[in-house]
Amino acid sequence: MDEPHQTIAPATRRWLLASAREALARAMGVSAEPPGPAPDDPLLDERRRLFVSWHDGPRLVGCIGTLQGERPLRDEVRYYAVQAGLHDPRTPMPTPDELPRLRGEVSVLTEPVPMKEQGLAEITRALVPGRDGLVLRDGGRRAVFLPVVWSSLPTREAFVAALCRKAGIDAQRRGPFVRGERFLAEEFGE
Repeated sequence: MDEPHQTIAPATRRWLLASAREALARAMGVSAEPPGPAPDDPLLDERRRLFVSWHDGPRLVGCIGTLQGERPLRDEVRYYAVQAGLHDPRTPMPTPDELPRLRGEVSVLTEPVPMKEQGLAEITRALVPGRDGLVLRDGGRRAVFLPVVWSSLPTREAFVAALCRKAGIDAQRRGPFVRGERFLAEEFGE
């Protein structure tokens, strides 16, 4: 698998994070400083796969994104900043008073590539810890872990078992039924 697509310029990273924060603040009814003029970076107009995460200290407030890339990056970040901050069904919605404590993170993904390995055992062995993001599919069930999840689940077995739980896939399932797609991500945060 190739290395991440391209390095996102520091000015573009800062602008995307400021734009995400402003979008979430406005959605919460809080006045926010605009992110300023966008950098002259053609990447902002590209359709990109991404996830936006919000944390309050070590606690995940929300993480939502897309594997499709339906809008330009500048718009996707704003949209998913609000979705992750206010609409992640796994966590309670933060209050406006909590907003200053929240820290945003953006993960811009490469296109997920189907793995030639089939079944959980083969998929698990093929992963590169700390580098690979993973989409697991079994029939209609699907779940995604970003590469940053390796920091809390550092072994292949723990990473895949937790992703199976998230997807509702039996981690003991044998055979070639479970399919995997791996991807890389460029991750940056406040």
